Amino acid sequence: MDRRIVLAGLAAAVTVPAFAQTSGSPSTGQPGAAGAGSAASRMGAQQMTQGDIQHMQQTMRLGMIALETSRVAQQKAQNPDLKRFSVFEIQEQTTLSEVLRSMMEPATTSATGVASGGNTPPMQMDAQSMEMIQRLQNTQPGEAFDRQYLQGQMEGHSALLQVQTQYLQGNPQNREHLNVAKLARTVIVEHVTLLEDIQSKMR
Repeated sequence: MDRRIVLAGLAAAVTVPAFAQTSGSPSTGQPGAAGAGSAASRMGAQQMTQGDIQHMQQTMRLGMIALETSRVAQQKAQNPDLKRFSVFEIQEQTTLSEVLRSMMEPATTSATGVASGGNTPPMQMDAQSMEMIQRLQNTQPGEAFDRQYLQGQMEGHSALLQVQTQYLQGNPQNREHLNVAKLARTVIVEHVTLLEDIQSKMR
């Protein structure tokens, strides 16, 4: 699949909720508050369930780990296939994170009744993940680094795929969120295949 199509699809999936943020809100009385903004809110934020929010948080946490380790690999990976993969992973995880954050902001506001001001709290990385990234940073470029990065990406993508599958099996009702999860799953499956192919060549 053309990655530009996937990235465009992820961005398009959140067009309506994102438009709502720029169209004003009832509390400010800005133009668009009773029109496009509230309509988009009904389509997105008001239909957001706790399961939707939990799925986004899990996806963003796992994606953040994949992003940070790929930034290290972009500089240190020696295997050309892995280096290319790290570039793709940075692009796609950055786009996915932006999409999910733009969806989460109105959902958080709706759930708490407090305006977020467009600032979604950053995801917190657990100690084990931070240790893994630090270990990768301390590993010298070479075969050991490449294998360590590859293994981490395979485990991370397996966890990401499980999160998307479990969410989709729960029959989610939010259409925009459903589309993003489906697109994310497509990317993850593609990446798992790429990683398995790279692994087979490195044996």
